[in-house]
Amino acid sequence: MINSHIRDKKLISVNSTPVFPISLGGAGLGSCKENIFFEGPVSEKQAVETVLFALDNGINLIDTSPFYGDSETKIGIALQEYGKRSSIVLSTKVGTHPQYKGYTPDKILRSIENSLKTLQTDYLDILHIHDPSDINLQSIMKNGTIEALLRLKEEKVILNLGLGVRDHQLHFQFISSGYADVILPYLDYNLLRTDAGNLLEKAYQEKVSVMLGSALCMGLLSGNDPSQINIRHYNIEQDVSIKKSQQMYDWCKQNNVDLMALNYQFILTHPAVNTIIVGASSKEEVQKSLHAYNEPVNPKIMNSFLKQFNF
Repeated sequence: MINSHIRDKKLISVNSTPVFPISLGGAGLGSCKENIFFEGPVSEKQAVETVLFALDNGINLIDTSPFYGDSETKIGIALQEYGKRSSIVLSTKVGTHPQYKGYTPDKILRSIENSLKTLQTDYLDILHIHDPSDINLQSIMKNGTIEALLRLKEEKVILNLGLGVRDHQLHFQFISSGYADVILPYLDYNLLRTDAGNLLEKAYQEKVSVMLGSALCMGLLSGNDPSQINIRHYNIEQDVSIKKSQQMYDWCKQNNVDLMALNYQFILTHPAVNTIIVGASSKEEVQKSLHAYNEPVNPKIMNSFLKQFNF
């Protein structure tokens, strides 16, 4: 049973397709011998099975990047097997392609062409400008890149233009430019860190969709014991309190409640957040996120948790 507050929330559609509140991120799927993400390499078979399981269980947005190892290749194979392309919201990125890295029109167009071929599709529902610096973003607006992207939107090769970066000020600039259809901030709106609150409010006011990344803080809010989690991507211990994550885990264990479920409900209660991108690399991880999303949370438990941790 889905929590009624979340169930009744009106989600902004992308390409006329309602986006499910949980989406599948492609970083973990792209982990391979040449480019390790998270715990280790993921086989093509496992990756394809994970994508198909997600799609068969209601997830309809898949986010990836040519930067994520062989993620695009594996997802492309899965999408060909699944079919029904128009029912899927497919999101990828430009700017960080290993071969076409950069933000000039030529490199952006080469990256897009390569992604279309690798993903085995002729259009992208969402294209994110990936991890630009302030100088990069300014140059995109002046060097012909934004015009090239807008032409691709007119041709329906790209349906929505987004920005995937952590720097909130760049998101504010992108929203203010008027070109933003969607943004992808990460790590900064969850039970351990809510620094993106003002950004989310701005996106909501301007009717810009929000895909929220790294909501589980590299597993610290996954419901697993933080003391047993050794992955520390993004030097996350510099931004969030490992001690506090342990305290949250212990509190939830004592109160027989799922920390992941609490975290998902907290995030999705914000009207700006359309979907949480979950970097699952197996069917089991997808199922765990779907279970947490669907698990009803007693409002008294949520209020008690928020009071305990000074929200």
